[in-house]
Amino acid sequence: MEAPPPAPPPHLPIDRDLPAIVEIKELKVLFTFNSTGYFVYRGAAMGYEYELLYLFARDLGVRMKPVVVRDSTTLFDQLNDGEGDVVAAQIVPGSQESRVAFTAGLYETAPALVQRKSAPMLGPSGDVTKDLARERVETPDPQSVPIRARLVTTPQDLAGSTVHVPKTSPYRPVLLELNEELTQDIEVVEVDATSDRLIQQLSEGDISYTVAAENVAALRAGEYSNLMVKPVIGPPQQVAWALRQNAPELRERLDAWIASKKKSGVLAVLYRKYFKDRRGFDQRAASRYLTAETGELSPYDAFFKEYARIPGWDWRLVASQAYQESRFNPRARSWAGAAGIMQIMPATARELKVNAADPRQSIEGACRYLWMLDQRWSEIKPETERIKFILGSYNVGYGHVEDAQRLAKKFGDNPDRWDDVGYWLIRKSKRSVYSDPVVKYGFARGTEPVAYVDLILDRYEHYKAFVKDEEPVEEVPVELESPESRPSP
Repeated sequence: MEAPPPAPPPHLPIDRDLPAIVEIKELKVLFTFNSTGYFVYRGAAMGYEYELLYLFARDLGVRMKPVVVRDSTTLFDQLNDGEGDVVAAQIVPGSQESRVAFTAGLYETAPALVQRKSAPMLGPSGDVTKDLARERVETPDPQSVPIRARLVTTPQDLAGSTVHVPKTSPYRPVLLELNEELTQDIEVVEVDATSDRLIQQLSEGDISYTVAAENVAALRAGEYSNLMVKPVIGPPQQVAWALRQNAPELRERLDAWIASKKKSGVLAVLYRKYFKDRRGFDQRAASRYLTAETGELSPYDAFFKEYARIPGWDWRLVASQAYQESRFNPRARSWAGAAGIMQIMPATARELKVNAADPRQSIEGACRYLWMLDQRWSEIKPETERIKFILGSYNVGYGHVEDAQRLAKKFGDNPDRWDDVGYWLIRKSKRSVYSDPVVKYGFARGTEPVAYVDLILDRYEHYKAFVKDEEPVEEVPVELESPESRPSP
């Protein structure tokens, strides 16, 4: 008999602890999509673990970079390889403790059985029909007939049943321990699916039972009226974040931060928001714009896809800009008179010959304006850097960005690097700077366009993680006089 292939060697952790993270000003977080921890809803990144780590990174003075992992079985390997610094995926510390370290607990929840509410099926004698967990009615297409499972009232009732769990479920050991008390073993089937997906399959009758965190399962069961979450099959367990074992300073800082936020009530507030607010969860679950499940960001995705071809941009980047401008609200109006989903100023709307209140025209006009700005900044390389100049100009006006570029050059900074130009743009709010002879357009609130660029590009990373990539498109040339007025305040 041929011997099985040797197990792959363990991934040794890279050497990157808190000082290195602070130095590069970036904390990479490995997420899996789930309906409470990290998701995009109506264009905004949300989630219990996402918000907490965003706050932690802000307090640390660094940027939090989310990295979505599709195959949850690789999370700890990717952590040790350095693709992330923290794993935030509703992790219950357990058998993987030898590979990674864990933070203090965020909250605790118990493993619970999720099953359908349907009443027991009776045989001809009136007795409960046995082995219904595996029974299907004979039909030419058995996949179209739901599995019919008996109602379980105690963990012991699971004897001889089949329970589906995710491959990375922390609750498989609980089920195996339960087998020691039963005359018939529970058949545990591990599948490449999230708990959210398994609960949906359970509601649709494709599987008999699953086990999930009680708090999350209770929310999902509210979405599917034919499900119930009970009985609990084990004691409550802490949910924590995973770190590399050779990152003790990061672990110490996170533990102290978690303790302080528990004391201040921040963790409790966010827990209520994501795990107790049933109405909010139901609204998200029913929405077309729970992006990871529907692939849609807004009602205007088709317009973004059509007109992003004008500047040759990824449509998700234009969508991120639209969210920043108006939260996808075509009736939005600013104090300065900018209107519509892309917040175009009246003078610019006249130049572009568009009705800013009409979403299609607003997006089309804004994309023509982006194209014009792209021509003005054509000397900036690479494109990723040029996009920052374009976005900054869209927000504050081309002239103010040009002023900041001249200031950067005068004082020995790189005029083709957005970080340097952004520094001088921020300083243009000071009289000693905006009165400099090289400045032509005077005072500017420079913090706004710098933050504007950062927020759009950060959100764009979320959109790329959750929305399927599109085929690359070629830029569509546009003949357009360059309006001097800016589209948005």
